[in-house]
Amino acid sequence: MELTIRRRTEEDIKKFITWTYDGIYSFYDNNSQAEKIEGLKESVHLERAFSVVDEKENLIGNCEFYDIEEDGKDILVLGVQMKPSMTGKGYGSTFVKAIIDQGRERLKFTHLELAVADFNERAIRTYEKEGFRKRGEFDNEIRGQVYQFVIMSKDWE
Repeated sequence: MELTIRRRTEEDIKKFITWTYDGIYSFYDNNSQAEKIEGLKESVHLERAFSVVDEKENLIGNCEFYDIEEDGKDILVLGVQMKPSMTGKGYGSTFVKAIIDQGRERLKFTHLELAVADFNERAIRTYEKEGFRKRGEFDNEIRGQVYQFVIMSKDWE
């Protein structure tokens, strides 16, 4: 499967909003809170928000590169989401690698970080396979419940 990142469209976002996941992964449902839906709708205008498609233009997922400030310096962070029907089937490394490789071509970064819920062991394993290492953790309250997240990072020369 060959994957490409491209600018998001309003049609893509309409599909993203319908995505729901099974079991513990329902945490990632896009229709679960109004601010998540609004954030997705507004992301169509962002330069670093992409849809991920296969060679037939089938929507496979989405990703966004954004900056956070930590200790006075900007850090580039990646958020990713794979289409629910594609998860747990061994496509994770192909998906993440395509996003990172094409993101590096476009954005020329040498350091990248991401945060993942600590219960999402299959995502953590995928990121580790792609060279990311745990560098910290933090708690975040979402929908009235506190979740622990793992911060992972990777450097390139």
